[in-house]
Amino acid sequence: MRVLLVDSSDRGGIAAYTRSLCDGLDALGIDARICAPAGAERGSTPLAEHRWGPGFDSQGAVRRKARLAFELAAAPASLGRALRALQPDVVHFQTEVMARLEPVLLRLVHRSAAVVITAHDPIPHEGGARILSRQAARWQQADAVIIHGHEPLRLVQSSAGNALVRVIPSDLLVGNPRAKRMGREAARQRLGIDQEVGDKPFALLSGLLRPYKGLDLMASAWPRVLKELPDARLFVVGQAYGAAADSLAELQSKPGISVIEGFIPEDEVEPWLEAANVVLLPYSHGSHSQVLHRAAEMGTPVIASPPLAEETHRLSAGLAIPLDPELWAETIATALARGSLSEPPLPSRGGTAVATARLYEEILVSRREA
Repeated sequence: MRVLLVDSSDRGGIAAYTRSLCDGLDALGIDARICAPAGAERGSTPLAEHRWGPGFDSQGAVRRKARLAFELAAAPASLGRALRALQPDVVHFQTEVMARLEPVLLRLVHRSAAVVITAHDPIPHEGGARILSRQAARWQQADAVIIHGHEPLRLVQSSAGNALVRVIPSDLLVGNPRAKRMGREAARQRLGIDQEVGDKPFALLSGLLRPYKGLDLMASAWPRVLKELPDARLFVVGQAYGAAADSLAELQSKPGISVIEGFIPEDEVEPWLEAANVVLLPYSHGSHSQVLHRAAEMGTPVIASPPLAEETHRLSAGLAIPLDPELWAETIATALARGSLSEPPLPSRGGTAVATARLYEEILVSRREA
């Protein structure tokens, strides 16, 4: 079986997921390749570069539209070259390639290969019904749509037309194996924060900082943490995206909070997660978090919100609690003062790749019988 994984991102959580899925499929004897921007591709011709993130969004409207117009022309041509070279049985899309015109692209791909889409964020982070409608138009052109948790299952099933919708929890190794852990003290030294925090406990909120990740809740909760634990520290580390910039500025103005703004280099992700005593995930929505997985891999417990409860409990990664500032403050203070949260066990591996491979086989049989 030949599989082409298509991912327009060249960094970040989905790119790490795609690499790990490719590794897992390879281990099962599947010829899996990655069509992604140059430097992130694997065994394939590269996909045309896709500009994304806060830096791109901050450019003027004219420049953004010109770049998007170029991408709309370049993306299908570059993907076409990869398809002709590999002639895959399955094309598995991890991200959008052509925005609003993607349903047309998917119909063309579907003529020669099975199409699978992983909906990493089935509930849109921004854009509401408009973006959900755009996502649904993509799902309806696929043989199957993969989601990572049961919470959005009914939504996706009602929106995906005749596509098969399958819940496949993620257990992919997205970070470094725990055997490479350096220890909390060494991690703090590696990051250059050892003089600032010493051996005092601190909480961490990290990743691509977007409004749904609970920055406003932490702005309300953290002063309450300080009343219980005056020496407590919160590090907010990552790149602010869109409207999150205002919330980040508010956090930065509060005592006991250190904000380090900017995209986290890949070799610093694990040290930050290992240096912290607890990782905070107060997401307003979402059923999957790469930060949660990587924290569990590094042995650091999490405090998460209800949308991430299924994944938190499945990984025995920590607690999932309602999005109430007072409850968050109390839980954080207790975790930092008493070390009340246990170190998560090392997550098991292999299930995601096996389930995905079985799904490929299932839809290929259906296509042959149709």
